[in-house]
Amino acid sequence: MGALLLTACGGDFGRTPQHSTPALDSLLADSSLMGEDAVAPAKQAKDTVPANVKPAKIKMPSDLDYSPDFLQKLTYANLAQNIELADSFIILEQTDTLVFPMPLPKGEWTNFVASKGGYLYSLDVSRVNYTTLDFNFELRKGRQTVDQLRGKASLNPGFVLAAETDEDPQTGNEYVSTVYEFESPDCVFNIRLGDDEGVRKVKIYKSCKTGKYNIELENCPILLEK
Repeated sequence: MGALLLTACGGDFGRTPQHSTPALDSLLADSSLMGEDAVAPAKQAKDTVPANVKPAKIKMPSDLDYSPDFLQKLTYANLAQNIELADSFIILEQTDTLVFPMPLPKGEWTNFVASKGGYLYSLDVSRVNYTTLDFNFELRKGRQTVDQLRGKASLNPGFVLAAETDEDPQTGNEYVSTVYEFESPDCVFNIRLGDDEGVRKVKIYKSCKTGKYNIELENCPILLEK
């Protein structure tokens, strides 16, 4: 799965609306519009299109409710040929209906923290829409921030097929997690947000080309809501 840390972080946190982007515009460039709904055979660059996978047609009332990255991955996930997104619902072939996981309130920042080996792990997250989290991650040693990453992580469409699970070594409990992914040319960062009997928990994974401060999932401490 995913990976952890990166660089650069801004100061102010707040509600960050998501707008249409050039990536999403190109994704929907050949859409046929019917009223407020768009039917989109979402596209990828030719060199990244999965082999032998027919792209699905995706129908949705508003692209602002879902990230371009999620829509692109959903198009080539081979889940169905016709997919409808209706607010918090995803409907496959007009028959199977699932609900998007919404583990956090929209537009509110939540802080998760943990300590291990003299380091403090701090993750601030805020849900932007049905598929996107704004996040700010900091790794601190004493009073010094030694690594930091800020960005947007998108829901992995794999939640449709099966739930991911994590285990808390302190309690021995296994719990269901929702996976959000961030990728840049240099790093991969995954947020695994779960609920263990009413207690929200986070595990993170980081893999960067530099190899500095990378975090393997099995070595990541459980971050708890502060």
